[in-house]
Amino acid sequence: MSGADARFCVEMLPRVSRTFALSIEALPPGLREAVRVSYLLCRVVDTVEDAASLPWPAREALFETFDDCLLDDGADPAGFERLAAALGAGGPDEALCRGAGAVFRAFRALPATDREAVRPHVLDLSLGMRMYAARAARLGRFRLRDLPDLERYCYYVAGTVGELLTPLFAAWVPGLDPETRVALQARSASFGQGLQLVNVVKDVAEDLERGALFLPETLLAEHGAPTDARLLDPAFREAGVAAIRAVAGRARAHLERAREYTLLWPIPAGSEVVRFCAVPLLLALGTLTEVESGPDTLLRGRSPKVSREAVARVLEAAGRVSSDPGALRDLLRQA
Repeated sequence: MSGADARFCVEMLPRVSRTFALSIEALPPGLREAVRVSYLLCRVVDTVEDAASLPWPAREALFETFDDCLLDDGADPAGFERLAAALGAGGPDEALCRGAGAVFRAFRALPATDREAVRPHVLDLSLGMRMYAARAARLGRFRLRDLPDLERYCYYVAGTVGELLTPLFAAWVPGLDPETRVALQARSASFGQGLQLVNVVKDVAEDLERGALFLPETLLAEHGAPTDARLLDPAFREAGVAAIRAVAGRARAHLERAREYTLLWPIPAGSEVVRFCAVPLLLALGTLTEVESGPDTLLRGRSPKVSREAVARVLEAAGRVSSDPGALRDLLRQA
């Protein structure tokens, strides 16, 4: 990997996600580089999916060129960068896409075992995002039909990330027996799906303000709630919150598997992995409680979130996981 490509990846990561940058940079060298590049590849595809104002043929060409560059180490990523110019100046995500050649070259510089662990899951993510983006372009809007459709969407955009991280983590944690490896992989998609479902229920009001809705239409209809911005009207709040709680129930089921996943990693051998997983899991569980019983759900200009004190407790326990593993495990079991 060239120094320029490595610098681009290191500098872009906190620009597109400060939260993930902190978690990723805390990983040991080697694993850190593989996870950083994997995250940036996923972020590139996510930016293409989000570019709803771009005509579908241009977005489809971006998806296809991305897949070609990931599949063929000899493909010139400059073709993707040229197509990405259509995304406009935008912000950090668009800048990431316009410089994505550095990310592809950094991926190609990873050890072969890392590349083979990552590639199929990023391709699945790209496939799913393309499928849902094509449907939205055909319908003229992004909509999800029912709970299985929402969970399938969350699998593609986040469950695949859990699946790609697990073999990377396993390669860095010595002494994992085959049974534990199977148990981890079986729970890996739920980790990502659970986190994504929490984002869905947390951000309903914010998403509606920008014209997006990720709650399933049939679920809203079952509760007598509208499937458009009227959902923010006070008259529909009770019905809307009932639908949100139904989705939160599915999030809890996935996060329970995520808790099992995190507790399967051994300490101290897997301390860095436990820390990486436990912080977002604990914050997601706290956020879910705020969504289900707090005062801010489905209100304009409000967002359910955990207190600063709770965040501080999680970070403090995560910081001493190697010296006091019981503290973090107790938090996980009690959350």
